[in-house]
Amino acid sequence: MKMTCLGSGSAGNCYLLHNETDCLVIEAGVPFKEVKKALNFDIDKICGLLASHGHKDHSGYIQDYVKAGIPIMAPDLGHVPNSLSAVSKPFSVQTFPLVHDVPCSGFLVEHEEIGRLLFITDTEYVRYRFKSINHIMIEANYDPELMCHEEYKRTHVLTGHMSIDTACGCIEANNNDDLRNVILIHLSDGSSNEQEFIDRARNIASCPVYVADRGMEIEL
Repeated sequence: MKMTCLGSGSAGNCYLLHNETDCLVIEAGVPFKEVKKALNFDIDKICGLLASHGHKDHSGYIQDYVKAGIPIMAPDLGHVPNSLSAVSKPFSVQTFPLVHDVPCSGFLVEHEEIGRLLFITDTEYVRYRFKSINHIMIEANYDPELMCHEEYKRTHVLTGHMSIDTACGCIEANNNDDLRNVILIHLSDGSSNEQEFIDRARNIASCPVYVADRGMEIEL
C-alpha cells in the first residue's frame, strides 16, 4: 500500500492510502478532480473520506464526496455513520479528539497491509499514547524560533497547531520497535525548516522520516 500526498499545508491538505483495489482519502482540502486523476479516475476504489475538521484547507471540497456518494467520517462536521466499517472497510478507523481552535479529530487507521497508522494534524498537543504504531503522520507546523513576530500570525499558529518540539515529543511517546515510517505534515511555509525537522525526528525515531510534499509517494 502507498501513501500519496496531494497537498500538505495551508494551501490544502489531502492524502491517499491506496493499493490496486482500495483507497482511503484523508482530508478534502484539494479539488476532488485531483483525487480522481491520482487514482486514474477509478473512484469506485475509494472506501471513504476522513476529514479532521471544518477549516477549508482540510474539508473545503467535502461536498464533492457527498455528491459522489462516498462515505464520510468527519465527526466534528456532523458526518458520523451508523457503522464505522461503512466508511472505511477494509480499513478500520478510530477517532480521538485534538486541541484546535475548532473541534478537530485525529485518526487511528488499521489495514492488514500496513498495520496501524496514526494521523494527527492541527492540534496544540496530543493527550494520548498509542500501542504498536507502525506509521505516524504528524503535524510539525512551526519552530518557535522561526515564527513570525506579527501578533496576529503568532496567535493563529499558536492556537491549535503543533510545534516541532511537541511533535517530537509525541513521536518519542509512540516510538517502538515496529515503527516503520514517520511522515511530518502541514509544515508552515515561513516558520519551519524541512531538513532540520527531519533531522530532529530522526534522532528520536528508529525508522525513515519524511516531510510530506505535494506529489510524493511512499510505500507503507
